Amino acid sequence: MVFEDEAAFRQDVTLFRSWFRKGEKSYLPTFGQRNTQHVYGAISLPGARFSYRFVECCNSSTHRDFLEVLVRKFWPQKIFLVEDNARYHKSPEMASWFEAYRREIEPWFLPPYSPEFNPMESLWGYTRRQGTHNHFFPSIYELIHSVKTVFRNIQHHPWLVQNYLKPYL
Repeated sequence: MVFEDEAAFRQDVTLFRSWFRKGEKSYLPTFGQRNTQHVYGAISLPGARFSYRFVECCNSSTHRDFLEVLVRKFWPQKIFLVEDNARYHKSPEMASWFEAYRREIEPWFLPPYSPEFNPMESLWGYTRRQGTHNHFFPSIYELIHSVKTVFRNIQHHPWLVQNYLKPYL
């Protein structure tokens, strides 16, 4: 089984468990803009094989492109793809694509509004804690570099996220 999901990482500072001296004003640099980087991610269970792809936006065509990469990566093994109910996951374009690739990939949809059933949500949280929380990124490229560093650590050292994946095994 392969679980797939999308996430967005913001260039602005996201606070997570920080402290400041009592009586002193805190200062966190920010641009006050919503510069966001979107990413698709997929993890296979068991085995924790992790794949990702950065995109400008999430829609049917970028979703299809990501799934084509997954099909090539897992070939000749058939993929049982578990994903949420995003509108573009069930679009007519995707339905015809899944029909054309039915020997390579079969979609399974989670119940609506149930992200707790998708292990990718835990990996997004891990990525934020390790790579983006409490960090200021002067450029979008530094944000991407930080996120990619966490992703590569997951790919090369899957044991780092094993505890996050245990409930799904």
